[in-house]
Amino acid sequence: MLTQQDAFSIGIVIHDFVFGGSERIAIRLANYWAQQGHPVVIFAGASEGEMQNLLDPAVHLVIAPQPLCRSASSMTQLARKAAQYFQKNPVKACFVPGNYHWPVAYYLGKLPVKVRPVILTQISSPIYKPGRAAWAQKIFNMRMRILLKKSDRLIALDCTTAQQANKLFRRSVTEVIPLPALCGSLPAPRMPDAASLNILAAGRLTHAKGFDLLIDAFASVSRRYPSATLTICGAGPDHQALQDLAVRKGVQDKVRLTGYVTDIRPYLDEARLFVLSSRREGYGAVVLEALAAGRQVITTDCTPAARDFVACCEAVHVVPVGDSSALAQAMIAVLGKPAPDSQTLADAVKPFAIDCGGQAYLLLMSSLLARARKH
Repeated sequence: MLTQQDAFSIGIVIHDFVFGGSERIAIRLANYWAQQGHPVVIFAGASEGEMQNLLDPAVHLVIAPQPLCRSASSMTQLARKAAQYFQKNPVKACFVPGNYHWPVAYYLGKLPVKVRPVILTQISSPIYKPGRAAWAQKIFNMRMRILLKKSDRLIALDCTTAQQANKLFRRSVTEVIPLPALCGSLPAPRMPDAASLNILAAGRLTHAKGFDLLIDAFASVSRRYPSATLTICGAGPDHQALQDLAVRKGVQDKVRLTGYVTDIRPYLDEARLFVLSSRREGYGAVVLEALAAGRQVITTDCTPAARDFVACCEAVHVVPVGDSSALAQAMIAVLGKPAPDSQTLADAVKPFAIDCGGQAYLLLMSSLLARARKH
């Protein structure tokens, strides 16, 4: 445990506790830092959402006055309120968890020097997305330069994004810290049941996640493997539409929508493989969770996570975004072969454990604070 002299306070700002990858990682980091002896405060725009119960009691939670519902302008409003709070209740360092929360970095950067924290801002999604129009990319780049110009360090999740960010800012401002998506005490992976043909997917039930494409693809898989099943963990506005689609495709008895679950590991243990069918995605932390459980992954080419593991051909199979036929062919091919060694897949994601990433953030914060004291 840290001495009182070594510990420094850390702030995190999130909109709410509705399930999302960036928010889940932020909560995991908050819990880890608090357990290491650092005073941690989360400033949230609202208490809404299913993930609040994941918060460690040691983390101090502050809800914004007049809680905010998500809207086009709500993040800017939240950023202003967070800056006002941290001006009156200063912390030494602040972590901004991803692209959606970037306005927070801008308003924290405007605080007076005496109370301004060291600001670490995560780049949670690719800077250059396939299919983005040239004019839209120019606007994105301009917005990124404006919102993040006061950040002390940008945190990329992969080397390619780090290089792109440094080029955009014309200086070395980015560190690479692997996404700390895995708990430190995960159970050992176990081999899937040889007879299991259960396919697992997880995420918020929205158009962006592509579960409609997955159900369409699964209908083809079901014709080839009649005993195959599909389980989708998550809640969201498309729940009924996806149920209706399963009925139209004639697979309603083989598709299960579980609703929100706090931990997908029990479902991974029962699955043969995991599928990420998203049309767009950030880093895709759920890919890491699946590999840590020793499960093969099929993913659309929507996430940098695919690039990090595609070299291990048994671990991750990548198909084009929006192509349900390619998704079906990949699932059929994987189900037609014996499962690879689960421990080998799990070993590939050891750098993504919370102990590694959480400590890397603390070391960087400590270094930046020491430098600030010298000036």
